[in-house]
Amino acid sequence: MSAQTMNDDRIKAAISVSKMCELIGMSRSQFYAHVRKGTFHAPLKLVNDRPYYNASMVADNLKARDLGIGVNGQYVLFYERTGETTPKVTAPPRPKADFSELITSLHALGLSGLTTALVEQAVTDCYPKGIAGIEEQDILRTVFRHLKRVGTA
Repeated sequence: MSAQTMNDDRIKAAISVSKMCELIGMSRSQFYAHVRKGTFHAPLKLVNDRPYYNASMVADNLKARDLGIGVNGQYVLFYERTGETTPKVTAPPRPKADFSELITSLHALGLSGLTTALVEQAVTDCYPKGIAGIEEQDILRTVFRHLKRVGTA
């Protein structure tokens, strides 16, 4: 935010460090690094030790950010955020697997009372990385043993 925009919003008599960071457009850690270098004013402290900035310090800090000349008179280059963030790429939802053939085979082996959710959970427990590339007989044997062991069927 520039000093002119801040003037449009009317500068308050005192603002917090968080608000100062928001106005300048940087994180608190980066802001405090610049405070240690002398680029920005160090905050004043209230009676309860809470840091704050008065209106003239806010204006000076905003001017330093806009001009690239710190309050100590030294030149400083700031990393400019573009405002555009790349969205996080999430994996598309996996299509629901059809376990009807597996349920039929488990019924043939003597298991009853099976639901799709129960079989799906058993497959997930036995094969957390998925069943792609695994033979059907191996899946049937492993899921059957799992269901017998946990006693759900």
